[in-house]
Amino acid sequence: MAAATVLRRQLVGELEWRGAIRSTAVRAAFLAVPRELFVPEAGLEAVYRDEAIPTKFARNGAPISSSSQPAIMAEMLERLALEPGLRVLEIGAGTGYNAALLSHIVGTTGRVETVDIDADTARRAGHALRAGGYRARVVVADGRDGLPARAPFDRIIVTASSDTVPHAWFEQLADGGLVEVPLRLRESAGAHVIATLQKRGRGLRSVSIVGGGFMPLRGDDEQAVPQSMRWLGITDATGGAPKPLRQLSGIALTRLSQAAKRRLLAVALEDPRRTPLGVRADAGALLLYLSTTLPAGRRVGVLPEWGVGLISGDGRSLAFVSGPRTVGSLTAYGDDRAERDLAAAIHDWVDTDRPGPDRLLVTVAYAGTTPRLRSRWRTAEPE
Repeated sequence: MAAATVLRRQLVGELEWRGAIRSTAVRAAFLAVPRELFVPEAGLEAVYRDEAIPTKFARNGAPISSSSQPAIMAEMLERLALEPGLRVLEIGAGTGYNAALLSHIVGTTGRVETVDIDADTARRAGHALRAGGYRARVVVADGRDGLPARAPFDRIIVTASSDTVPHAWFEQLADGGLVEVPLRLRESAGAHVIATLQKRGRGLRSVSIVGGGFMPLRGDDEQAVPQSMRWLGITDATGGAPKPLRQLSGIALTRLSQAAKRRLLAVALEDPRRTPLGVRADAGALLLYLSTTLPAGRRVGVLPEWGVGLISGDGRSLAFVSGPRTVGSLTAYGDDRAERDLAAAIHDWVDTDRPGPDRLLVTVAYAGTTPRLRSRWRTAEPE
């Protein structure tokens, strides 16, 4: 048996065990589509780890295109409720791997259109899709405009984060159809709210929420980054692809003085201390809650751990939590101000019965073509 096939089966088994793959259709797609066809430069071992693979970088070293983490790809595909024969629009072609998975699931009676604003990225994705024989059409276009010439669509899936749901997506979605998009709510830093929204009348309402991290949806200027995702960090570029030794993101960083930024970087490179929380928390639920409720003026996302936490305004304090599945402690640097405030926020989450994604409601209404995005944490589980 070829090494790639063995590794692919191992990855699928891991994703099934973790609950990211739950249906036979998604399982069959992940078993059938070779990820190495779309990121050949990464090497087989890296290709079949459950990790995102950056494929393009901005001039400042920040990744601006990637092959997403398989676990979150599988989760998003499951929540889209895909079936043979559906018409699907993907915003953000990336490597083409996700379009291949979509094409496998909707079959020969369905169709997949994928758009990317970057011509080089689209060309590479199109070449890989043709090489694999996948029936997915790649178009160079601004994804924020959708693809009106091929509308309507039963499903729209967005593989980059956005702070809005453009009217074009709503307009091109069939009645009762689903649009799935990673949203930046209330200048969030950390986990994005990946909302599956159903078209109902004149607006959209979430039917499913999960946390995850995505690069921002790009416009004509690939160097432009939303304030909430602007970052401060130190990157190791001595090897192949640049790797963050420490990277902090969020609107809070734009408010620091230069002296505070230098202090924060110095503090963040010190040896950390671990503080037990006295509870075991579901990482996905906790990080999503903190990403949308911690004060934006102090909240940061943290790499390479994919955490979320707080800083102090003078840059002398940093604390965050992270974890692929459970959280039992927080990581802290510098003085204890951020540590104490983050611990208090976590215990508030515990005291409110540990709300998870099912307690977050996202709606979009349109005043003309202007979207009005709202979100709120419900006090009880939805009926």
